[in-house]
Amino acid sequence: MKKIIFLLSIFIVIPACLYFALDRESIDIDEFRLNSGYQEVKLSDGITSYKDVGDKSNKVIVLVHGATFGSLAYEEYINVFVENEYRVITYDQYGRGYSDRVHGDVSIEIMEKQLKELIKHCEVEDVILYGVSFGAAVVAKYAANNPENISFIGYQVPLINSANILLLSIVKVPFYGDLLTRGFLVPGVLKRIEEYEDLMSTKLLDHYIGQFNVKGTEKFFKKFFLGNATGNRLKDHSAIGSKSIPSYFAYAEDDDEIDSKLVEEAIKKYQNPIVKKYSGGHFFSSGIESEIAQEFIDNIN
Repeated sequence: MKKIIFLLSIFIVIPACLYFALDRESIDIDEFRLNSGYQEVKLSDGITSYKDVGDKSNKVIVLVHGATFGSLAYEEYINVFVENEYRVITYDQYGRGYSDRVHGDVSIEIMEKQLKELIKHCEVEDVILYGVSFGAAVVAKYAANNPENISFIGYQVPLINSANILLLSIVKVPFYGDLLTRGFLVPGVLKRIEEYEDLMSTKLLDHYIGQFNVKGTEKFFKKFFLGNATGNRLKDHSAIGSKSIPSYFAYAEDDDEIDSKLVEEAIKKYQNPIVKKYSGGHFFSSGIESEIAQEFIDNIN
């Protein structure tokens, strides 16, 4: 009997206590986005917070952020794009930043639908897309299904397939997935920016950390990595390439998070894409955001 109690303590009671002790979520999304300065629209799967800046008569760039940073991380890009006389739409994808934490399964289709519905809401018929990391996966999915709406595509450190990343696999561990997500995955996501903190504004750093205090964020990320959101996008790139849409790739050969060989495999699907190689890893643009944004603009014109 004592042995059974001991085993129950080891495998159930202690993990349960750890799970509740490590809970960081303390605020509702409505409280978090109070005074955000973003516009809000109710789309099919929840409220989307977005910004629509620049002259409404100008050509439109829609910028799509990555898996963990919300759109607030791209203010310098926005400034450069607007200075070059573009209208710019940025938004927080579901589960990140100021947008709703969605219920139910999280899929690439939901993220694509959010982008499609926002573009329709903003009454845009012809767009330039710029996607970063996971945002590039969403852009690829949308572009493959809606090529007639797109005049140019930019991909920065594009996620092609993350199915074999070990850290993400912990959410799939039976019985302990929730605890491992809370104890390792979320702290790991927070830790990944440590070496770049000196290059981030206090506002952005507080926002990045603060979004993980919003109720539902942790569950979102677990569902995000359990679903097909980060799956293989090579077929989408093949479809886009067959439509001869002008495209631009910026990536780092020393990226530890995005396999550069997969990026190069995707590039081969395109006809004469513009390709820029950098060093500095996944966050190679940190500290030189304005230069990277201008480089993209220069290659559109």
